[in-house]
Amino acid sequence: MTEIFISNANPETKNLLMKCLETAGFEVFSTDNGLVRVHLAQEKSSTTGESTKSNTPQSIFPSIPRLHEVFEFIELNYYQRISLKEVAQEVGYSSAYLTDLVRRLTGKTVNDWIIERRIAQACTLLLSTNDSVNQIALQVGYQNINHFYCQFRDYHSTTPHAWREAQRCQLGQNKIHKIL
Repeated sequence: MTEIFISNANPETKNLLMKCLETAGFEVFSTDNGLVRVHLAQEKSSTTGESTKSNTPQSIFPSIPRLHEVFEFIELNYYQRISLKEVAQEVGYSSAYLTDLVRRLTGKTVNDWIIERRIAQACTLLLSTNDSVNQIALQVGYQNINHFYCQFRDYHSTTPHAWREAQRCQLGQNKIHKIL
């Protein structure tokens, strides 16, 4: 369990922080006088001495032991240009075998998982920063901004900017409802 102390935070900032923590895979246990108690969902059965390789969520990936190395490689490299061939080489499979294995076990392709991880991180950054959509697209591994917009729209049926505004508006409405 981890404790985070929030001092002098307005309610909107506090709610945004809570949403970011939940998006990052933390479960919030309590909030008392500025002290927030959280833990990573995957830490429930792990020892406290374990360290994670990344501070970003891996919860989008299913827990399939045969694909652990695949998902770990994607997690560690999604923000740069990576291909099916590179993932396959890293885990010691041919591209064709890896494609078949991942699709059979998850119903998605390796490329689908790379895109999903990038979009998930883009959403986290859209909510937690004021970086421009173009900056965020570059940060999560897109070299072509238009390609990012198309893929984001495929996942969320709206543009990144409109999604950000809608999510922030919803967070504000949730705050109002909690006060009432």
